Amino acid sequence: MANMTLNPDALTVMLVAGEASGDAHGAELINALRRRKADLRFIGCGGPRMAAAGQEQLFDLTRHAVVGLTEAISHYFTFRQLFFKLVTLAQMQKPDAVIFIDNSGFNLRLAQALRPKLPDSRLIYYISPQVWASRAGRVKVMKRTIDLVLSIFPFETEWYEKNAPGLPVHYVGHPKLDLLLPDALGQTEEGRIALMPGSRTVEIKRHLPVLWEAARIMAERKPNLKFMLISPNAEREREAVEWIERYGRTGFHYETCHNYQLTHLNRCQLALVKSGTGSLDCAFARVPQIVLYKVNPLTFAVARRLVKVKYLSMVNVLSKNPPIVPEFIQQDCTGPKIAAFALELLDHPKMRKHMIDQMTEVIASLGGEGASDRAAREVCLELTKVARGQSHSAHLKPA
Repeated sequence: MANMTLNPDALTVMLVAGEASGDAHGAELINALRRRKADLRFIGCGGPRMAAAGQEQLFDLTRHAVVGLTEAISHYFTFRQLFFKLVTLAQMQKPDAVIFIDNSGFNLRLAQALRPKLPDSRLIYYISPQVWASRAGRVKVMKRTIDLVLSIFPFETEWYEKNAPGLPVHYVGHPKLDLLLPDALGQTEEGRIALMPGSRTVEIKRHLPVLWEAARIMAERKPNLKFMLISPNAEREREAVEWIERYGRTGFHYETCHNYQLTHLNRCQLALVKSGTGSLDCAFARVPQIVLYKVNPLTFAVARRLVKVKYLSMVNVLSKNPPIVPEFIQQDCTGPKIAAFALELLDHPKMRKHMIDQMTEVIASLGGEGASDRAAREVCLELTKVARGQSHSAHLKPA
């Protein structure tokens, strides 16, 4: 890690993000914290955006992001090595606060490991793990280890009050709303279709072939269509382009781009998007969407037993009248099925407008801009507790 010899009196904040979306939210949080307290020092791991915001990074954890049981098992030894590097860093640096950003599979284990080693540090979870969707028992770990949860969805506070009374949870709103700048958005182009296979390498390998087949079928019906392959960063764009060059050469028009997803999406008439952050991005940009998701069959079989929500897309989860957007999951996640529904949407403007109107209602339920600043304010309040010598409490009753 570079430059570990800054002002010795500066408070140190360690942030851990393991995915592209967490990297983006972490960078915004770092910037917001620095606006409130300019001499804060930031260490830990994240991705290129957090590094650019000034984090002294031990390594880029976002490069190792995976999804699913079998994928996680295959990367076990890599994650184990990275895990203990972070534990060692925390023991050496003794940060005043540790902020875990999403990525619950890794971060909850890390919080458990750090709690006894950092009794005087504030452990904060930013972007709550989706314990309300699956494996609710993990909330017991959170009660034992976490000092504050910063939630981005309004219904989460009520869920925690019911299932983890005593665990401090503060709703700050969704940080993506801070990026909705109308003057930075383009105009919708007729026939432009977004293809969004995901932010992880394994997701690109699994979803891009499906999206490419759907695009080929759609282009045969409507030769004027233009496809835009949107990636979260330059590395994932490179991986997608490499796959296209090996297997996906075709006659239809396409272009690739990365970063500033909302700007790119705003130009599109329709998006074919992997379930996750990209689905909410489409809602923020008011772009009609078709959601897809496919994992290893074993992972899917296990997930079916654990997941307690009916829908995967957060747009549908947040809606009062789901489903708003169609979901093509597992065996339904095929090029022909997705293409058929996409062509129907393109042929029916009223269907698209109805979807946009419903997505707009969902976004309105998430409050307004300022989430990163509100999160920074709560972090700074926790840092004042460190200055007062207030260690991790027994303010929480046993789970």
